[in-house]
Amino acid sequence: MGLRHRLRKRRPSQDAMVRAFWQWWESEAAEKICSGGEVFADAYVKRLNQRISRISRGLAWELGAGTVAEHELVIFAEQPAQAALARRVLKAAPAPDLHWEYSDRRQAAADFEELTLGISGQDFAAEDFRVRLLLNRYSADIAVYHPNLAQLPEDKRMLPVSVMLDHAIGQADAAAWIGIIEPVLQPHPEDIPLTGLREVVDRLRAGALDEHGQPIWEELHGVAADGEPITAVVQVPLVPAFWPDFDQHVAIRLAYQTELGGGQPGGTSAQRLQELEEALSAGLGADGRLVATETTPGSRTLHFYVDSATAAAWQLEAGSVDWPEGQVGVGAEMDPSWSSVKHLRLR
Repeated sequence: MGLRHRLRKRRPSQDAMVRAFWQWWESEAAEKICSGGEVFADAYVKRLNQRISRISRGLAWELGAGTVAEHELVIFAEQPAQAALARRVLKAAPAPDLHWEYSDRRQAAADFEELTLGISGQDFAAEDFRVRLLLNRYSADIAVYHPNLAQLPEDKRMLPVSVMLDHAIGQADAAAWIGIIEPVLQPHPEDIPLTGLREVVDRLRAGALDEHGQPIWEELHGVAADGEPITAVVQVPLVPAFWPDFDQHVAIRLAYQTELGGGQPGGTSAQRLQELEEALSAGLGADGRLVATETTPGSRTLHFYVDSATAAAWQLEAGSVDWPEGQVGVGAEMDPSWSSVKHLRLR
């Protein structure tokens, strides 16, 4: 009796599906949606759903007014684990033109107070949201009130809050500067409108970024588990909000020989460590960044985050293997939420 074989169609790679999406978009969808007949628009909206879902079910999308172009297509991640993919989809997008621009993050809406979000039969008007603030040094924790939140089950209340927060200040700023978010069912006399967060975010950004828009660095001091002193130097904010495609953590542990008081490297060791940090960072280019260092007596750990779709992790390992002062340890893991440096974040 002969064997029967079932042939399976090979699923295209994610990169191939991204390319196919943008080819379809450029060849027909962009013009049809832009030219505006409702029949065309409805049909292509359904196709957008289908084609973006083929790339990943963790991606969502929105159409809206552009900031420079007439329209904007936003393809964004619904969960942090998909943010790197959303950024790679954006990198493959066509160049913006008069009609279309593209983003992987919801942008702050110029007409925010005119927006109304419908969820589970309830309308959430933007102008009715109120926020209570707890300001930290580099972030703000918020309690968000809307009169219709009480009409939703407890596990559904974050949805209107997170969507409208993104439209109030932008998805990237919400991820970078807003810490704890709590939906609440009672207003407070000190509540402010949700749009009031824009001024708060501006102040936080001004305190954490330099004149070139780059993160400042802070030095932290403490005691390690073994009782030895530990010094960390960290960027602020220490979050992936502005670098979502840097989804792989690479830790490089370097033994060094010359110490100063307090467990810090001195002399030739200090110079060599600095030179290696600069060389490794320069070698990464746009594929990653050094975000923190931790130093204990005789050892320094460099924390890099890199784009896992590139050879950046291998480049870092190859670039550190000839370290002359002692043992080198390199570890790499997928970490899109930057949880491996969570203990170093300044709030």
